[in-house]
Amino acid sequence: MNVTVHSRESIEQLIASGNFPQNTAVISFYDPAIKRIDKDYTHVDYSSVCSDVFYSELDDLDLEVLPEKGYTYATYFPEAGDIAAFIYQAHRQGKDIICQCEYGQSRSAGCAAAILEHFEHSGISVFADYAYYPNQVVYHKVFDALEREKLYQENRYYFAADADAIAHHLAKMQLPATFLEEYEPEDGRSVLDLKETLERYLTEQHLLYHSAEEILDTLRSSEQPVYASFSVSDPDLMCDPHLWTPYAVFSHLRYGAERIPIVFWFNRFRSAKIWKGYRKGWKSYAYTLGCEPLRSFSFFGKLTWDGERRMIDAVPLFVTNIKP
Repeated sequence: MNVTVHSRESIEQLIASGNFPQNTAVISFYDPAIKRIDKDYTHVDYSSVCSDVFYSELDDLDLEVLPEKGYTYATYFPEAGDIAAFIYQAHRQGKDIICQCEYGQSRSAGCAAAILEHFEHSGISVFADYAYYPNQVVYHKVFDALEREKLYQENRYYFAADADAIAHHLAKMQLPATFLEEYEPEDGRSVLDLKETLERYLTEQHLLYHSAEEILDTLRSSEQPVYASFSVSDPDLMCDPHLWTPYAVFSHLRYGAERIPIVFWFNRFRSAKIWKGYRKGWKSYAYTLGCEPLRSFSFFGKLTWDGERRMIDAVPLFVTNIKP
């Protein structure tokens, strides 16, 4: 993917020349400040040469100036997430990207540097070029949005408990129900957002466990359920012996020389969204665990220690980044 930076003057000259590059998407920044002075001012017109254009009306501001203009880092440049989705769509289609702003030095350069850093780890090439003065707020907002968009793109297969089940667990964890205000288990982006929010909150309260050592030490010492977040590699499916219907996933946690069995009970919730597969005897397609091995996934949920069987029962709330 070729990423280039243009000013209004240079891009209008390129359009007029009839040599506008094919298979290109454009991110075009224009100035509210100029618009307030000149009522006829508007963005560059790409309609004759390009149909894939994202326009962003954005003041060119540095971080220390944001409060003076009534912005915070969070409220400035709210389109960054939408731009990240636009960039990923262009990348999937094999298109080059033009970043353009009024002078081709600050906002467009910051955006271009973020794209290059995310996909090619070469954003420094823009910062090292004295022709540019990349807007660092734009750079960081676009780069962070691209990193999040990557997580969304990788979350093709996932499992999510329904809102009522999540609300039940929030109450047990004494967490505010407001976390559920925008939760949509049918939307993988919403699932990832809530998973990240809960992980961050519980980590700050020292109530979320990650390593096998701290999980097992806590479970065995307190004999109370705990909430945990960790990755699982090469698990096995547990299936109904008569119907070959997977109902759980089996793996181990390693603790020194011990291998502690752990079973992930996906059948506790109806809203499993792992992948879509046809099951014989059903009249329509349904979401199931499928019958192929899982390579890996990221787990977030409740763990309970079973002392008699010397194993862990895991009830998933979110399972993301599933690799079949």
